[in-house]
Amino acid sequence: NLANIYQTKLHMADNENEGPGLVTAAFIVCVLLFFVVSAFAPLIDFVSTTPKSTDLNLGDSVVTRQDSATKLKNYQSKFDALSPAKIQEKLANLPVFYVSSSTNDGGGAIMGDKVYTSYTEAEAAAKSSSSDGSSSVKVTTLDQVMYPLILKREMSAKALSPIPTEIKTAKESAQSLKLIPSAAAISDAKDTTFRDGIDIPLFVVERLAFAGNDGRPQVPLFTEKGDAITSYARLREGGSKLPEEPTIRTTTLVDVLDSMEKGTRPAVGQLQFYGNADDVMKADEIMSQ
Repeated sequence: NLANIYQTKLHMADNENEGPGLVTAAFIVCVLLFFVVSAFAPLIDFVSTTPKSTDLNLGDSVVTRQDSATKLKNYQSKFDALSPAKIQEKLANLPVFYVSSSTNDGGGAIMGDKVYTSYTEAEAAAKSSSSDGSSSVKVTTLDQVMYPLILKREMSAKALSPIPTEIKTAKESAQSLKLIPSAAAISDAKDTTFRDGIDIPLFVVERLAFAGNDGRPQVPLFTEKGDAITSYARLREGGSKLPEEPTIRTTTLVDVLDSMEKGTRPAVGQLQFYGNADDVMKADEIMSQ
């Protein structure tokens, strides 16, 4: 039942040394949560999205590009900053895809210089990179590559699952990777600036939160606007008293990671990344092969 699923996910978050089977299970849980959240996740109605100096609420845990530049400008608390291990745990919820190609010298497979949030776009890149089918799409999670290969920064916490061979090789050769958001996300966030190659836009639905594993509310950050709209609609159909149309704002991955590292937003630990539902299912399929 759903209670057991919650307990399983919580167990996986606390046990960093277990094998890839747990990573697969984590993806399954994320998908289940996405599709059935309207049936059991309580809606958190944010009283206000504009903080007062003495009245901060969950809606302030993420400051979007549509907010005033001065919003929470001077806020910083070590109690809100997240540990490297906690940040890695959150990044592990996001699957990313890369092109793996066989070498001519028989030295094993190597990965391309791009990681994609979209399986479809990674598949197109694989087909264009080789006409003989020697390239294929593989999957990993963002905690494996974000800090060491994209941001090129050390992260004291290790990744939560075994590292694929291609990624080990990339680290040993000091390869730099580019993080590629989907074309749809770029289009939907056309008014949002983000750092090309290391950043992706994220979509936030006002007045929307899910129930987390520990019972605390969880603010979802979606990699695709379409998923944000679908999730909002499911909750509204489930009887939640929400306006007919959602208010969707944007932020970026790098901005959120900076907040998590420094504690520059209240309750930033309650933010959770949500990948596209179809891509999560595809990632689980590839990992199960």
